[in-house]
Amino acid sequence: MGGQAGRNAAAKALAEAADAQDDVHLNVLAEDRERSDDDIALLATTALGLLGLTVLIAVVGVATTTGLTVLERTRESGLLRALGLGRAGPRTMIGVEAGLYGVLGGVLGLLLGVPYAWLVIQALNLGAPLHLPYGQLAGVFVGLTAVTTLTGLLPARRAARVSPVAALGTGE
Repeated sequence: MGGQAGRNAAAKALAEAADAQDDVHLNVLAEDRERSDDDIALLATTALGLLGLTVLIAVVGVATTTGLTVLERTRESGLLRALGLGRAGPRTMIGVEAGLYGVLGGVLGLLLGVPYAWLVIQALNLGAPLHLPYGQLAGVFVGLTAVTTLTGLLPARRAARVSPVAALGTGE
């Protein structure tokens, strides 16, 4: 008999033996490990949800900032277009700027998040080394940069559609 059935039979036999003694307590390590695995899975799910919420807030912030930038720099875009810059020029310029917001946010997140993770491991006194999942961190970094770049493309498209004459005619 093996697997779960064997574990149940052994636990039952040990529990019967332990019940006969007042000072003996039965603790099955496999059950403790399963409870710990469930707790860790819940923590990981919570952390992933918080990461998603953070990215959502970042996307809204970048969209708002880029939209305001486009409105404030309408004359600049018109002047660049009048000097010969094509429609793709302002779109590229604003898209790169939005992407740089993502790069800056990712770098700051890593610079603040990695030491914080190390401090949490030290505070919990787990005795575990800090192991960074480089692949996942790089994926989140690239994803954040891509999302912020894509978020900036809608305001950039709006800036590219404004005619140079209309943009130069706007007041400050």
